[in-house]
Amino acid sequence: MTPEEGASPAELPGLTSDVSEPPEEEPPSPETEPDISELIDALGGPARLAGSFVYAPNGNINAGAVHGGQRVHNSTANERRRPREGRVREGPIPQSEVRAAAFGFAQPDWFGSALAKLEKGPLFLAGRPGTGRRTAAFNLLRKSCGEGAPLRALDSVTELDRWQPTDASARGYLMDGLFPSRPIGPGVLGHVRSLLTKADARMVVVLPDDAALLRRLEQDLHVSPTVCVPPSPARVFGSHFEQMVPEQRERERLLSALNPRHNLGDLLVPELVPAEVVELVTAIVTADGDPNALGDLAARLSYRAEREVPELLAKLGGDPDVLAFLLAVCVYEGADHRLVREEADRLLRLSQDRLKAVLPASDAQGAEKAERPNPDFVFRRSMTELLHAVRAVRQEREIRTEGAYAHSVEAVVFVRHRQAEAVLRHVWREYGQLSELLVEWLREVNRSGELTRSVGEVMGRAASWGGGRRALRHVQALAESDRVTSRLVAANALGIAAEDPVLVAEVRYRLQRWSLAADFRLRTTVAYACGADFGLSRPDLALRLLHTLLLGARDRPDREGHGDDGRVLLALRVAIVSLFQAGNEAKVFGQLLEWLGAEQCDAEQVLSVFGQLLQYPQWFMGKLANRTHEATMIVEIIRRALNTESSFDGTCAALLRWADWGRWNETLSQAVENLFSALANSMRFGEFRLFVEMDETGADGWAGLDTARDALNRWRAGERREAA
Repeated sequence: MTPEEGASPAELPGLTSDVSEPPEEEPPSPETEPDISELIDALGGPARLAGSFVYAPNGNINAGAVHGGQRVHNSTANERRRPREGRVREGPIPQSEVRAAAFGFAQPDWFGSALAKLEKGPLFLAGRPGTGRRTAAFNLLRKSCGEGAPLRALDSVTELDRWQPTDASARGYLMDGLFPSRPIGPGVLGHVRSLLTKADARMVVVLPDDAALLRRLEQDLHVSPTVCVPPSPARVFGSHFEQMVPEQRERERLLSALNPRHNLGDLLVPELVPAEVVELVTAIVTADGDPNALGDLAARLSYRAEREVPELLAKLGGDPDVLAFLLAVCVYEGADHRLVREEADRLLRLSQDRLKAVLPASDAQGAEKAERPNPDFVFRRSMTELLHAVRAVRQEREIRTEGAYAHSVEAVVFVRHRQAEAVLRHVWREYGQLSELLVEWLREVNRSGELTRSVGEVMGRAASWGGGRRALRHVQALAESDRVTSRLVAANALGIAAEDPVLVAEVRYRLQRWSLAADFRLRTTVAYACGADFGLSRPDLALRLLHTLLLGARDRPDREGHGDDGRVLLALRVAIVSLFQAGNEAKVFGQLLEWLGAEQCDAEQVLSVFGQLLQYPQWFMGKLANRTHEATMIVEIIRRALNTESSFDGTCAALLRWADWGRWNETLSQAVENLFSALANSMRFGEFRLFVEMDETGADGWAGLDTARDALNRWRAGERREAA
């Protein structure tokens, strides 16, 4: 998320971001609840990824003389995982995502015929993961709808028989899969076609390469789904390489690093998918023509990782230390080596010799015994060996629709991917005992944003790796944990699991049910999920779930902000801030107004949440400075917050900071002047207290200071009686 000019939301004074790690907890002592900034960091909040911000009152930064109250923040983003750059799966699709899909795109042979189908109605595009289905879909919509045309994403649970275009400006729709238990019929397809024609829009439905599903579409709808066959690796390489390096001479210089060590034809093997070809191009460009920097390129490419996993495990089978370290690197790749070593040691202790292939020759008392295979060795028998022993085969993925939601039953199928996921996927599916050990190990992870996001990703991927009715069993166990960290992991895992078009229905079902649960732990997990990837990709659904949580907290006796419901409300504030910071400012603000107007929620809680948002002033300052339609509503809700005892302190402190920062930001200065002028027109007790605080603590140059003092002088002269 690109930060706007002005103060970065990550480091506003009054909201600490550098939170030290809590001390190691002794079980069974309950884990302390972290503060909002730490929770946002654990969820990968957008504020964490903001740019550089310097707060230095009376400071001359260029000359180096800085005096008093300095705050300097330089954010660093993990290049391997950028959680806020995930794909939008429900709602408006950012143009940046469309442009990224168009960058270096090589048109496949079927592109023209697919474009013709798209002009006539919804296009069904099927293919295996990694073949570039979504990238091709973006480019089809971009070509058909026009450069820069607004696009929207639809989730797989969207009921097309009830669907209506909600955005008149949208010209294209990308739907991630079809809900298996509600197959569409000819009537629904005709209805969608008429809606698209009326709206002058196009739709692409991305489907898995499921033979049964495609056959049903052909028989029931009389349509021919387009199979996404990627272009040859050589074409993809040439297109992407030319886009990244436009100059022919420069491309030749970079390719010269391949010789004589590598041959480009040997690297571009037919089985490479587009994502892996892009990986090859990136490696060549990054090396900048240096053969030493390029290294053994063939050994580095991810398409070789999968086939080397069994050999790697067999080689390490007798060394539990290295096995534990391998698994730790797979989960925490990119983290500091000391942290990886600590986690590897913890896994080794937790394994209780389950990572040893052979039991020692002597027992605990020192008695001599013959070495023997360890029956508890988690890598002892693989699923492949068991299948071969009974002459079983790995079957194609099957989708079953009985019950409340669809679920998948699939055989172990390895997909080429990077080394870390390749190893984890392999051991999770092949070695059942190890998965239990991994869950036991990962759910006790220490609280850290870096760790919880990594573990959440693994736990979320694991849901799709396992499949079946119990796909989310390990995630629910995390959600029911007494540890805050485990619930944060569960929230991140649910967002990853929801990327699966089949599992997304179960994720929604569980979150909706948990939002009504009596167990505060499940309700806090729902709130955290709304502030993580799941909610940020589906802001409308996230706000509905948060509304349910807010209503539930109001109906419970805990009204002091402490205890179980206090934890739920803290998690709810985290989610609201995360949604607000992710680009949904108008939507979040509109919901807060609606909740206050409906008078169903606790107004004090809603105003408390609003006060938290005031610590991120960019959106507010633009509306107030330009006196937009929203400015009037912003003034009214600020007025109400100031005149409510429980929300006065937080609102007043935020507005005083605005006035202070207005010395260096012209837009914020104008916003504060307009706000204070509006507040002075009807000065009640809350506005009076704000202006008194301003008068006592303000310094020369503060925005709105003269307005506040003038209002106080007029009131003291008897011109304002409302404050009495």
